[in-house]
Amino acid sequence: MEIIKNIRNSQRLAKWEIRPIDVVLFICLALTFAYGLTGLLAQAHVYLSGEELATDSLSFLIVSGFGLQLGCVAALGGIHIISPTENSNKPESFWQAVKIGLIGFIAAYLLIIPTMMIWKIVLEALNFEYKVQLPVQLVQNGGTNIEMALMALLVVVAAPVVEELVYRGFLFRYLNNRVPPGSAIAITAILFAAIHQNLYSFVPLTILGAALCIVYRLSGNIVSSITMHACFNLLNLILMVYFSPLDV
Repeated sequence: MEIIKNIRNSQRLAKWEIRPIDVVLFICLALTFAYGLTGLLAQAHVYLSGEELATDSLSFLIVSGFGLQLGCVAALGGIHIISPTENSNKPESFWQAVKIGLIGFIAAYLLIIPTMMIWKIVLEALNFEYKVQLPVQLVQNGGTNIEMALMALLVVVAAPVVEELVYRGFLFRYLNNRVPPGSAIAITAILFAAIHQNLYSFVPLTILGAALCIVYRLSGNIVSSITMHACFNLLNLILMVYFSPLDV
């Protein structure tokens, strides 16, 4: 197929000359910064509101979410300082990257919907009990206007930007040109799905993760996968708030 040929022959992502030890260092920095920043944000919440954070509250979900995202950003910044490398990619323009991301979102979502239904049937046949995730329940239960606005900012802006910088802009970019394209896509997609810790969404999120790698490889511009990821999260947030959630 032409699309597979284009993916295989795409040269917009050059080999990233970063050391393997820097990958390990990034993971350590991300965990350390995420833990520390989450604690600081939690303390700030207590100071401003005068109330302790309950771990099963929407406020805790927002605080921990922003702590994780900011921790990853800090870790990425640290790696670029510790191990600076030249960017030899040949990216598409901003608007072309956005276009590729939108096309990728439509194509991936059309594939994810039937896959999700089939995967759910398979799991139910194997007697796995379906449970709506706590974050989904919290969003559906709603919160204050400020909480819902922060949640929307986290889901539609912060998470797509940071997760794409980490999974596609760091992990996939590191693996690309070091292992076969299919292996780089599969490893990144599986890790992306596994980190969400939901068996019911594992296969759909693996497909999404693979599609995000593909649009990034085709465009050479992280804007394409950020656009696609943001559209996916926005649609699912709307479904969670106003309809029955897809829970992915």
